[in-house]
Amino acid sequence: MSAEPTPSRPALGLPPRRIVAPAAEAPLARMLPGHRPETPKQAEPKDTETANMTVSIPAALRNRARAAYRATSYAEGDNTWSHFVAKAIEAETARRETEHNKGEMYPSWGENLPGGRRLKDS
Repeated sequence: MSAEPTPSRPALGLPPRRIVAPAAEAPLARMLPGHRPETPKQAEPKDTETANMTVSIPAALRNRARAAYRATSYAEGDNTWSHFVAKAIEAETARRETEHNKGEMYPSWGENLPGGRRLKDS
C-alpha cells in the first residue's frame, strides 16, 4: 500500500483509487455503465388500459357494496375493490346492451359526460 495520498482522497487507510475500470470478467463489472451488454427493456403489456373515475353515490350504498366485497371477495375471485367495481359496472353495461341495443356494444364514448343533476322534464 502506498503512503502517498491521491489529490482527491486523503490518506485514511484506504487504497488509492483505480484509474482503469475493472476487467470485464470481474464479478461486479457487469453493473458498470458501458460494461454490460445493453438489452432493450421491453414494456410489460397490460391487458387493458385503466382510467380513474370519480362518482358520487349514496353512502349507504357504498357501505353496503364494501361489506359485500369484504364478505365475498375471496369466493368471487375479486382481486381488489377496483376489480369488484369494474365487474359490477361490466354486468350493468352488458345488461343494458342486451336490453336496449340487441346485445351489441355501444360505440366507445371518450368525451366527458355532462356534470351536475339532470333537469327534470316539465
